[in-house]
Amino acid sequence: PTSADACCIGGNVAMNAGGKKAVLWGTALDNLASWRMVTPDGDWMEVERLDHNLGKIHDIEMARFKISRYSEDMKTLLAEPQILEIPGPSFRKVGLGKDVTDKFLSGLPGIQKEGCDGLITSATFILHRMPKHVRTIALEFFGNVSHAVPAIVEIKDYLDATAKQTPAVIMAGLEHMDERYIKAVGYATKAARQQRPKMVLIADIASDDENAVGEVASSMVRMCNARNGEGFIAVSGEARKKFWLDRARTAAIAKHTNAFKINEDVVIPLPRLGDYSDGIERINIDLSIHNKLKLLDAIEAFMQGDLPLQRDEEGNVDANMVKSKQQMALHLIAELRQRWSFILQHLDSPVSVLGEAAAAHAEYENVFRAVQSYDLRISWKRELKRPMADIFAGREYQKILERCDEIHKQVLKSRVFVALHMHAGDGNVHTNIPVNSDDYGMMQDAHAAVARVMALARSLNGVISGEHGIGITKMEFLDQSTIDSFTSYKNKVDPNGHFNKGKLLAGSGLDNAYTPSFGLLEQESIIMEQSAIGEIADDISDCLRCGKCKPVCSTHVPRANLLYSPRNKILGTSLLIEAFLYEEQTRRGISIKHFDEFNDVADHCTVCHRCEKPCPVDIDFGDVSIKMRNFLREQGKKQFNPGTAVGMAFLNAKDPATIKLLRTVMIDWGYKAQNLAHTLAKRFGLLRDKKQPPATVGKADIKAQVIHFINRPMPKKMQSKTSRAMLGVEDDHMIPVIRDPLKVTEDSEAVFYFPGCGSERLFSNVGLATQAMLYEVGAITVLPQGYLCCGYPQTSAGNHDKGQEITADNRVLFHRVANTLNYLDIKTVIVSCGTCMDQLQKYEFEKIFPGCRLLDIHEYLMEKDMRLQGVTGTRYMYHDPCHTPMKTYKPLEVTNTLMG
Repeated sequence: PTSADACCIGGNVAMNAGGKKAVLWGTALDNLASWRMVTPDGDWMEVERLDHNLGKIHDIEMARFKISRYSEDMKTLLAEPQILEIPGPSFRKVGLGKDVTDKFLSGLPGIQKEGCDGLITSATFILHRMPKHVRTIALEFFGNVSHAVPAIVEIKDYLDATAKQTPAVIMAGLEHMDERYIKAVGYATKAARQQRPKMVLIADIASDDENAVGEVASSMVRMCNARNGEGFIAVSGEARKKFWLDRARTAAIAKHTNAFKINEDVVIPLPRLGDYSDGIERINIDLSIHNKLKLLDAIEAFMQGDLPLQRDEEGNVDANMVKSKQQMALHLIAELRQRWSFILQHLDSPVSVLGEAAAAHAEYENVFRAVQSYDLRISWKRELKRPMADIFAGREYQKILERCDEIHKQVLKSRVFVALHMHAGDGNVHTNIPVNSDDYGMMQDAHAAVARVMALARSLNGVISGEHGIGITKMEFLDQSTIDSFTSYKNKVDPNGHFNKGKLLAGSGLDNAYTPSFGLLEQESIIMEQSAIGEIADDISDCLRCGKCKPVCSTHVPRANLLYSPRNKILGTSLLIEAFLYEEQTRRGISIKHFDEFNDVADHCTVCHRCEKPCPVDIDFGDVSIKMRNFLREQGKKQFNPGTAVGMAFLNAKDPATIKLLRTVMIDWGYKAQNLAHTLAKRFGLLRDKKQPPATVGKADIKAQVIHFINRPMPKKMQSKTSRAMLGVEDDHMIPVIRDPLKVTEDSEAVFYFPGCGSERLFSNVGLATQAMLYEVGAITVLPQGYLCCGYPQTSAGNHDKGQEITADNRVLFHRVANTLNYLDIKTVIVSCGTCMDQLQKYEFEKIFPGCRLLDIHEYLMEKDMRLQGVTGTRYMYHDPCHTPMKTYKPLEVTNTLMG
């Protein structure tokens, strides 16, 4: 499924999940060979599909399943296996690609039961071979949506035909985004037009014949051209991935409502997709006009009251003039209310009802089509804001206009709209309505819109769910016979309600549902204003819970626990903030345990920032973790860690003697002691498996921490001195300049190399190697005076003040270097550390060395045409986190170029 990053196997089976490839291979049920689950009785059940057709289940006459029940040991058979036979067409409503509304499903255990009849623990799937050649096609439609939507059926019919030809070309995905989603994801139009498309289709087609797949792709582009669209074909894996990135960011539709939305999905017969799209547009136009009528009511109420006026120097106001302008504004509002209400009431009428304006819209069959095409507009700016500005022209009326703008923003914030994106190949339409959870009126409007959407789906012979299931939000739309059949099944297999008690049964709807709202809590809470906790809440408020951050996160180790992915840490942080606010409001005093949990969340982050890139709403939990640590430090609640304290002392030290002492104790003696402990533990069998981490929930005991510390040996061959000590340039009163006299000319480039603490104090061979390579290419290398740290470790550890102090001191020092050596005209600053690269971005080097750029040493060497040539018998490891901070060139491109 598209939600693969956030979901689990058991959930996919229990929901009968689909996804973008369901159009080709079907949903979870179509591809299941067997699954195992724990029953409400505490026994095991295994369900096997017999005589699998290796295709969609509704295409066969009869589907057969073998159901075996075992005792707790999973070996003892409790009864003879049962054979369950279910007619294939009964699994879905005829004519639909998906349908998960039948919860009973002829008594088939686990499937579509939403976790109500057991816990699914494992599953076996059949595998399909993907054809050799795949193309991704992006089709952008710029005309009227009603003219564009039929392209979905045309493309589907065409690809169904090519799948039966030789060589076959199959459709592996066909996804749709409407105009609202196109705007929400920040879609970059590929066509050379100065407007966004009205609709975008993204398709994957595949074949074992490269020529055939290319011809079909070209034919699809021509079909798009015929409907006022343009198509683009991606061939390489990287280009195809880029085409699909926009589709992956669809959750961003709810960014403006703090990720809260009513997320529905329906399934519509493909020939009726155009009617469904029109129906949704009709709902949107209705909601938009009603919102504008509310705006008129709000501004009218404002105009009828005492208006805020700028008085003259004597404190006087021309009352008659003000009253005259008020009457003019109220008359304008009355005229607009009459016009807008007339349009709303006559959407289905022919355009002739518009009177004199009808001639400008004669090409449309009715008023709805004219509004849908943006030809007939209802505009706040043109029809209300500008005329009001003319009425209240002048400095003394400025506050009135400003208040009108505020009212508009307030009313607009409550406007409900329906956005669509769909798995277009099988008619599964995701219908999303972003809402503000603290706006009761908006919630009611959205709920009414959902009811209209469900009624529309049913009127088109569709169903109310194809993937998302029923849960609590759709119970009121489920027909009674479906509820009754599942109730009988539930009472038979789980009469005591061990699994999801009450779910999918009568009375389990939204009546008792609630959602917490920061918006309401903040109104009464001072703590949000007085501390960084308010900023932390703002940073995570847009999280969409999509889980796209999980695969890249260094602290997300599913075999150990599921607590520390950015998604789940945000959930935990939100709950903790709610607890803070509640206890602050009730004057109970904040529990120390809350701070312990806050420490736990904040500590589980390596601040690598890799979670930001896949995030649809650009949350960087690395930055959030830094703010959390800083908040804890400011509150005096940050837990003391001896290792962190010693490490920070080593990084903060500037005196050569102190650094030498700490390095001797920590690196020389410490590493040797750790290696010795590792060797002894290995000999006595105390070390644990490195590939299978144990379950970790909460802080590990001392024994586990010790074993973890010695589980892997530290590097044995560490340099005895720092790179600066080896070169004899530890004096912080001089600026070291390193160059090869045989290679330096008048045209030689001068560079400023900032080694940082990692490349200089700890792994000094990195700093020496960097200087040696700069020496080799003939550069004049300038080093800063003395031992310096960039400030990143201090900032990331939560000591923001110390990090800022280091940054400021270093910038002053670098300005002195620039002034002293201005004759060298330094244009390049070199780093050999990824975190230094990130931190030095904040140093504003262009103001220190005018016109300079910040480069990683590898980028610089690539520019100087350095290559590994003739090296054999040596293997190199590419460690991605060291290189991804590069800002000028792509890391893999740099690596491949240097490797020759």
